[in-house]
Amino acid sequence: MKILIINQPLNNRGDESAHKALVRSLVRAFPDSIIKILWLNANPDSIRQFSIGNSNVIYINMQGRRGVSRISKIAMQKGLDYLFWMHPTINRMLKIYKDSDWIVCAPGGICMGGFQDWNHMLFLQLARVVHKKIAYYGRSLGPFPTITPDNRCFKRLSIQMLKYFSFLSIRDSKSEQMVRELGIPYVSTVDTAFLDSPKVEIPVEVLSQIGEDDYVVFVPNLLIWHYEFEKRLTKESVLQFYEQVFQIITTTYRNHKVVMLPQTFNYGTYCGDDIHFFYDIKKRLNDEKLVVIPDKYSSDVQQTIIGGAKCVVGARYHSVVFAINNGVPIIAMSYEHKISGLLENLGMQNCMVDISKGLDTIEGRNMIISDFEHKIKNAHPCKSEQNTAKSIALRSFQAMEKVIKS
Repeated sequence: MKILIINQPLNNRGDESAHKALVRSLVRAFPDSIIKILWLNANPDSIRQFSIGNSNVIYINMQGRRGVSRISKIAMQKGLDYLFWMHPTINRMLKIYKDSDWIVCAPGGICMGGFQDWNHMLFLQLARVVHKKIAYYGRSLGPFPTITPDNRCFKRLSIQMLKYFSFLSIRDSKSEQMVRELGIPYVSTVDTAFLDSPKVEIPVEVLSQIGEDDYVVFVPNLLIWHYEFEKRLTKESVLQFYEQVFQIITTTYRNHKVVMLPQTFNYGTYCGDDIHFFYDIKKRLNDEKLVVIPDKYSSDVQQTIIGGAKCVVGARYHSVVFAINNGVPIIAMSYEHKISGLLENLGMQNCMVDISKGLDTIEGRNMIISDFEHKIKNAHPCKSEQNTAKSIALRSFQAMEKVIKS
């Protein structure tokens, strides 16, 4: 069996955890298989950090010539499949596709939807061009705006691919609703990271930062990088909000350290890499209880740290996943439907604070803070939800395994 994994997001510890969980599961299910993961012009260091180190897992970072995005977008918009074969880089990619038995689209966010990622669509369309079966695994999708011609074309191509997939699993209830409205069959799942339960040694230098005190993990989100917030919020207003959040955390969990775990890395920009924003928060608060862990540590290390926390306050999707995966009390700050949809699937709405609206006014921010203060006082371990999530994730993987084997 030759399996090709495409559209694997990089530079995010959550995507790393989902990647490792999926690939480790595929290796167990298909021990004699060759598994290739294909990128185009990716950061080699980011790929290195994602690697699971198995000899039958091959990471391919193809260096592409100029014009891939332009040519492929024309081909997709005009339905001119022959153009794919004419570009040297895309032609080489197609040969890798043709040599594969199955294509698996890696778990991830709403590239097919809100972010309207044309490169994501390209990797999917290439499988259709060479008539290969695709498993679109553990993704969120939508919403599909229709304001511009580009919007409408991307929605049309998305629906085309949704109908083409041989296996489709959706990781949140909001995305499921969109697929149901389209009449497309799917398997309900949760985040792929729930397939794995990593426990590793925490590096000595990290243990020295955390110390021996009890601690809470705090993972804020700059938000202004997101298409829903970039015109509504400023960096200063977001900093003010998290300053209020921190004060409530330290009031509720007295004598606890507050540990911040950056989820993103290797973007090379302020908005891209969490660490810069986290250091700004630390500088602003000037509180010795606040500890910022460097962004070089793996998702396995992060999950182990979270497993020892008294509570997690997370405004990043995978900080929420990591907390549930370890049965730790969680207050999730939901900024888009992938968080609210996950919690809805698990019946954990009482652990959620909705920050998708209201942060752009003082009145709205105060209402959010009041809701957060109430909910953090009632935070409790989520052991049963942890078991439920793991069970759902396993059933979904087994359903894909069955389809591939058949």
